Amino acid sequence: MKVMAGSTQQEQNVERDGSQENSNWASFGLDPITATVSNINPDAEAQPDAADSRQDVEKTVSAWICVLGSFLILIPTFGFMNSLGTVQTYLSMNQLHDYSEGEVGWISGLFLFLSLILNVQVGPMVDVHGPNVIGPVGAVLYVAMFLLMAECRNYWHFMLCLGVFGSIGAAMTMVVAIAIVGKLFVRKRGLAMGITLAGSSIGAVIFPIILRSTYPNLGWQWSMRIMAFISAGLLLPAILCFTTFNKIYKSSTNGQPSPKSSTLNFTAFQSPAFCFVTAGIFMFEFVIFSISGLLPSISTRVGFTAENGYTLLSIVGAASTFGRVIPGIIGDKLGHFNVLLATLVFTVIFMGALLVPFGTKSATALYAWSAIWGFGSGSFLSITPGMMNFVTAFALLIALPTSGAMLENMGPQALAGLFTGMTAVGGACYFAARALLIGKWLSPRTII
Repeated sequence: MKVMAGSTQQEQNVERDGSQENSNWASFGLDPITATVSNINPDAEAQPDAADSRQDVEKTVSAWICVLGSFLILIPTFGFMNSLGTVQTYLSMNQLHDYSEGEVGWISGLFLFLSLILNVQVGPMVDVHGPNVIGPVGAVLYVAMFLLMAECRNYWHFMLCLGVFGSIGAAMTMVVAIAIVGKLFVRKRGLAMGITLAGSSIGAVIFPIILRSTYPNLGWQWSMRIMAFISAGLLLPAILCFTTFNKIYKSSTNGQPSPKSSTLNFTAFQSPAFCFVTAGIFMFEFVIFSISGLLPSISTRVGFTAENGYTLLSIVGAASTFGRVIPGIIGDKLGHFNVLLATLVFTVIFMGALLVPFGTKSATALYAWSAIWGFGSGSFLSITPGMMNFVTAFALLIALPTSGAMLENMGPQALAGLFTGMTAVGGACYFAARALLIGKWLSPRTII
């Protein structure tokens, strides 16, 4: 945290007092502001030789080729997760039409839940075996998921194939993608992570467009096979990009072995600010993945077509690309937490003004809201640490079943109100976390 020139003496004292809070976050392996994963030794900055070595690695072509590999991995994995509604809506209208929206939602919910919560276990596996072992195994499992889904007919088929089998492959590949960037980059980690995460937005744009065309023209089986071919075509070169990782990582650490990350560390919740940020992310992920899973279904409920819903998902994905980049640029000057809170306020206002009253009646309003939501939600989330994943994974487990049941029983307008309220509560949690970090509720001149 830093305080702007010209701040009061009290604010300067806040910064000194806040160093204790920051040190608490650092002790959990977290950046105190962005709460991003940090596997780097906190004393590394005090070791000039190691810092210079790592800085040299960040300038190498090999390191950026690894970033390219991480980018390619997130297109079919996290990108598919953000467009999961294309599969859920199709199943609800076809193979699983005898089941309620909430019951079908348990399949998607289990997939999202295990994909996230297994990160806690896969992370240490990557530390021990490296990405060149875990990555290929995860890629094979993930591609096989789509091939098997093409043959699924019954509810339990989809539950096992997508909900269990696919989530293991997704967790293994996504952890490899994020871990590599975290291990190789320190000074340019923001840029490297931004490039990596752009892959998820691209996937969220292209997959709804592809499936919108293939479902009516080729049917379910070939749609899933095409998804498998696309995933294989992206994951294979991604894995090849990591072949030099072990060599450049050893050079960056002067041959020191990779530190072993712990699986669960509940002491992180001793920090009140950490607890509030976790609660906020719980709310945001519930809303984000409910929308990505149910937007096509919401579209059909309000009188539009499922194809309109697929287009809405693509709009959300495209807008989220800008939402990841623009707030970050502004945040470098005004403070990332400050910009995040401002984005949250405007997003909640537009949700209340567009989605709740008009989103269930006007196609124009729904399209406009999708763009605004995509931009706002793109700035809400970063890569979260393991203990946050452990907690917020339960939000993903219940998000689609709960929201699907509410959509069926209470209608889309009530669901829109729930989404708006949960986003507002999540923003309040972030505001409370900011206040705890700086020591006062209102201090607009404090950059954080």
